[in-house]
Order: sequence, then structure tokens, then C-alpha cells
Amino acid sequence: MNFFTEREKLRRLHKKRRDEMSAEEVSDYSRKICESVHDSDWYAGCAVLYAYYPLGREADCRPLIERALAEGKRVALPRTADKGQKCRMDFFQITSLKQVVEGNFHVMEPETGCPPVQGSDGLILVPGLVFDVEGRRYGYGKGYYDRYFARFPGLLRAALAFEHQVEANIKAIDTDIAMQRIYTEKTVYPTGEERNMG
Repeated sequence: MNFFTEREKLRRLHKKRRDEMSAEEVSDYSRKICESVHDSDWYAGCAVLYAYYPLGREADCRPLIERALAEGKRVALPRTADKGQKCRMDFFQITSLKQVVEGNFHVMEPETGCPPVQGSDGLILVPGLVFDVEGRRYGYGKGYYDRYFARFPGLLRAALAFEHQVEANIKAIDTDIAMQRIYTEKTVYPTGEERNMG
């Protein structure tokens, strides 16, 4: 089995596992993940929380978004660009979760009129399908997040995942950019990327 076939097989396997979770499990595990991020040093020190609106059974960071807004933090969500700007993603500030509309790939995105936020001095919460303990990540195959991280390498990269999405080791390619921490409902993985920050 070649690398890309194996990668796609892992994506499908973990998406199936995640989709089989009950709504109650997703809600309970997501709440624990949000609590862990909220109590972290990275959250306490960030000027901007770059979050995402969950799709399907992704770890739901909306409880953390609500708390961040209530605590006066700046919160931004991603929007993917028009077809003329292939595979580009940018973040836009919201002041309420009501400021979202359905965008590309059925993802809820900031509505037109929300101001852009440059990717610096902040904590970015990252969804995905598969992770490993060293921070390697398989997303949905479009490369939006990897390209964004390449543009703004100073952001603190924290993946939100359920424990069953974390493998011991997955293979990466040169354009894959690793997470620095992975938050699950059970623990926080400080990856090799975080250990190399100091």
C-alpha cells in the first residue's frame, strides 16, 4: 500500500469512528476539551482566539468561543476564498456566533462585513481527522490550514480531537505542518513541536 492510499484509508477509518459517536458523547467530550483549553497558559496569554465552527462530529469548540467572547477576547473564524483564489483561507472577527452563514463545503463561516484578522499573536484551534502524538495531522485533504500556518508561523497551533483520533505515529509530507499541542477529552499531548519551541 503506498503512502497516499494509506493516508486516505486512515482518514476514512477515523471519520467513520467519529461519525459513529453519539451526540451526547460529542457534547460531553467537547465540553471537557474546551475546559482544558480554557484553563491553559496558551489561552490565558492569547490576544486572539482563532477558532472554527464545527462540521458534523468534529470536536465542538463553540462553548469555548462563547466563553472567550464573554471574557472580552477577540475571536475569529475562517472563511475560504472564492474560486479565483484557489485554496486560500483567512480569518474574520466575530462578536457573536450568530454572525455566521453557510459557506464552501457546508461549513459555517463569518458573514460578509466581519473585519479581517491577520494571523499573528494568537492561539489557533485546529480540527482534523487523524493526529499522532508528535503533532502530525491529516485534515480533509485540501491543505487550507497548512498553507495558513506557512503564512503565519507565529500562531500557537492547538488541535482539538477526540482520544480515538490520535495514533502513535502517522506519516507526513513536506507541506504538512505539525500541531504544537493536541487537546483531547482525556489529556493534553505536548508534541515534539512544542518541546522544540523553547
